[in-house]
Amino acid sequence: MNLTKTALGRLLAVLFAFALVAAACGDDGDDEAGEGEDSAAVDTDSGDDDEGGDSSDGDDSSDGDDSSDDDAMADDDDSGDAMAEHISDDCPIPNPEEEVEIDLLGWSFPVVDEFAKQLEECGEGNYSFNVQFLDSTEARNQATLDLATGDPSFEIIQGSNSFIVELANQDLLRPLNDFIDKYGDEFDLDQIDQSFYDLGSVDGNVYAIPMVSNTMHVFYNEAKMDELGLTVPTTFDEAIAQCADLEEAGVAGFAIMASAGWAWQIEFDNVLGSMGVDPVDPETGQPNFNSPEGIAAANVLVDVLESCGGSTAGSYSTDDIQNAFQTEEYIVGQTWASRAAAMDDPEASLVVDGIKFAPALSTGGDILAAPAFMDGYGIPAGIDDVLAEQIFLAIMAAADVESQEAAAAHSTVTRTGISNADGPRNGEAVETSLVNGKGPDIAHPAAGLARAEIGNALITILDGVSVEDALAAAEEAYLAEAEAQDLLG
Repeated sequence: MNLTKTALGRLLAVLFAFALVAAACGDDGDDEAGEGEDSAAVDTDSGDDDEGGDSSDGDDSSDGDDSSDDDAMADDDDSGDAMAEHISDDCPIPNPEEEVEIDLLGWSFPVVDEFAKQLEECGEGNYSFNVQFLDSTEARNQATLDLATGDPSFEIIQGSNSFIVELANQDLLRPLNDFIDKYGDEFDLDQIDQSFYDLGSVDGNVYAIPMVSNTMHVFYNEAKMDELGLTVPTTFDEAIAQCADLEEAGVAGFAIMASAGWAWQIEFDNVLGSMGVDPVDPETGQPNFNSPEGIAAANVLVDVLESCGGSTAGSYSTDDIQNAFQTEEYIVGQTWASRAAAMDDPEASLVVDGIKFAPALSTGGDILAAPAFMDGYGIPAGIDDVLAEQIFLAIMAAADVESQEAAAAHSTVTRTGISNADGPRNGEAVETSLVNGKGPDIAHPAAGLARAEIGNALITILDGVSVEDALAAAEEAYLAEAEAQDLLG
């Protein structure tokens, strides 16, 4: 039952790190990395408005002026849909003969906002885009419900690897292997390391184009910590021990995510993984989470919330935690690496250059409580091949080299060697957390069920349910559903 981190997991984490080394040029130097609150839809149809500027996402291998490339693509297009010349230098994909409207569902954080901006460049042609950013929990729920209808109203689904795999295991997303094979050379898709594709794959089928590399690590306000005589914690025990001093100083304690069931599940998996245990057996799907290690991991979270949570315990979303660091309400905590750039946003942050970054916490061993995540774009199942190819090409416009260079100003991305001098300063913390972290979620067909039941059960701890009862309820519900679906070995 006590499963040490697999060699594959460590290999994937190392591959992540190699992909990130070149992206760390905005690194912190001598210091050691969503859920959008606004549920309003954002219409990014640019019409005839030419954004231009530094939003260029032209791919050198498919320059808009190269008519021979256009002819080759037209000859190679076996979908039967005639494509015209590239839309523009900023949108280096063929312009459909007829209008194509694409709706994207996801949640907002700086790097995905940049990709939405890149998509907007293609609105100069016959593409139009409507981007709807919801709270991440709402977006996941709405995407699942929408896809399950069989006639989805969204053509691009943004998701983390665990969510993509959950949807794929329900046959709600379209495999993208055929398009990756067809357009891989043109858009240099081999620059995206295979480890990223694997995170969004099931049985060799790729269900998302990886866009963002992500993990979690410690954020801290260096000046405030120095003022209080506090050092940066490296373990959960050290973090908890500081919380009394933080409370006495009138600042919030150590920040973790606990505002939704999925957030509890991710934090729980991080802590359990740092103990060398997978929540379910990667081969059989049998549960490991209701175990002595699982109980200990859940109690770590309870201890953090009870000792360090204060009035924000169980209520702050990722956006709230980001804002709390920007306003000095929080001065130490662990959150998503993709939020580091926001610390230096002069329009939102009072502590520009003041938040520093350190590797994720551990439970005292060698493995850090840090996941290996990617966020990517998937296409719903059931969409006809012609439209699916047009959607895929639109994703290519947002995922090409120049688009990822622009996005690297906000977070680490998935193409090897991509960097941005204006990128966040958390490169070293990201690299260390990925190399030494617990690695990616396992991709067993039953793992998504386990994640859902763990999250549903653990959040009831806020209502007074004991850790033991919560995990027992999660195990019972998980086994019933996994056995009903014949997913256990």
